[in-house]
Amino acid sequence: MHSFLLSDVTNYYKNIIFLQQTKFNNDFVRLTKEEDLTIIEERGRRMIGKMATELHITVRSASETAPEILKLLQKSSGIIEGNDGCCYLSLDGKIYSCPSGSDGTSLLERIAPAESAAKTSIEEAALRDILYGNADAARISSSGLNPRAKYSALLFRFSQNTDTGTLRALIPLEAGDRITLLEDNDAVLLIQAGGKTAEETEEFASAAAETLESEAGLSCSVGIGRPADTPDKLADSFREAVSALETGLRHRIPGFVYVYGRNMLERFADLIPEKDAEKLKSEMIQGGSEKVLTEETLETIRVFFRNDLNLSTTSRQLFIHRNTLIYRMEKIKRATGLDLRKFEDAAVFRILMSIPDKQA
Repeated sequence: MHSFLLSDVTNYYKNIIFLQQTKFNNDFVRLTKEEDLTIIEERGRRMIGKMATELHITVRSASETAPEILKLLQKSSGIIEGNDGCCYLSLDGKIYSCPSGSDGTSLLERIAPAESAAKTSIEEAALRDILYGNADAARISSSGLNPRAKYSALLFRFSQNTDTGTLRALIPLEAGDRITLLEDNDAVLLIQAGGKTAEETEEFASAAAETLESEAGLSCSVGIGRPADTPDKLADSFREAVSALETGLRHRIPGFVYVYGRNMLERFADLIPEKDAEKLKSEMIQGGSEKVLTEETLETIRVFFRNDLNLSTTSRQLFIHRNTLIYRMEKIKRATGLDLRKFEDAAVFRILMSIPDKQA
């Protein structure tokens, strides 16, 4: 248990200084090593003269706290009044107390967000180290992640700035889930994947993105990595989420949620050297074929591929006669030399059209 004087809670947390006041000689003892000793001594001299008017805050562990106080704290999520002339606040396993009254209550109310913010800052820094593969066991333990849980990395890329407060308020996080901001309007959500199917994770990401846009005007795209068995492997899930998102955006794949392991043709296309990709695509689009491959024709092809090369289903979805669809396929065959009704030709066309225009 220790007590300290607090004249300015904001500066207290800004400087991360803990002081202990010894009643016999008003000597201030340093409890942490973050600050230079001269800062501690100077702050101590300033505070000694204010002892008569300052409030003391006492910090205890649960074992040092009276059982009746603990019972009251367990029933409340906020500040409680004890029968000993003090008010109490339980926060992150520590019990804070100071004399009852409006000043004491106000002081404890200011401590809660400051303590929470300090803890969140430490956790988020540890999470970023984990995502970039720079965390050891000690760093992982300070991240707040469950060491026995599987996590999936969800990378949210926003079109404007945001903050973790907004994200936590609008995304339904479970206990153990974590979120942190990265650079360039990116945020990473780490959700516990145990018991969740890939489809459930995708549905969660889609619902979260839609909520953020409808409630806060935050437009975003999401990349999802595969679950990591342990937190120390989360860097792999994060890299997969980055790959899925950037592949989806680069190839302008419909939708706004991209799952690693899908869009394999686009990933194969990315492996083709730029010069070869340019040559291959130019060989297909030549002799006036670009006049045939209009946006209407390309949409016809996309629907045809989505329906697994089924002419009847595609014609129904496009509200055209089956013979009209066959006529369009023939036009494409004459222009490109590829019969999209055949699997091999359809696969070649699909890969070539996956090459981004900036490469071709």
